[in-house]
Amino acid sequence: MAKKALPPLSAAEQALMDILWKKHPASVLELLEAVNQGRDEPVTRNTLQTQLTRLETKGWIVRDDSSRSHAYEPAVPEQRGRTSVLTELKQRLFGGSGLALVRCLVESGEITEEELAELRKLVLGRKGGAES
Repeated sequence: MAKKALPPLSAAEQALMDILWKKHPASVLELLEAVNQGRDEPVTRNTLQTQLTRLETKGWIVRDDSSRSHAYEPAVPEQRGRTSVLTELKQRLFGGSGLALVRCLVESGEITEEELAELRKLVLGRKGGAES
């Protein structure tokens, strides 16, 4: 049975997920501190709470109410979440073409020589695995 597709994330929601995948469980205060680190205009607690509620409604996070300060954790493993975001981006911007996405990265110079070498290894490994 295929997993249900995850709702897309806004840029702010994606930033929160990045924090939660690195540090969880996390309280609102901990998240507020992490979100505002290095920002000129800090996010308010109310704005953060709204974003957390949306993420919870979308099924991306879960809230633990067992302690006085609510703790938030990802409901979606990082790999699955990143794959979902990438699939949505690939569909929206590149008509579903993985080749068009990679071509855009390569031609724009956004991939380093080291990353290209790693990409070659991945492609060759996939090609070898498909033939055997």
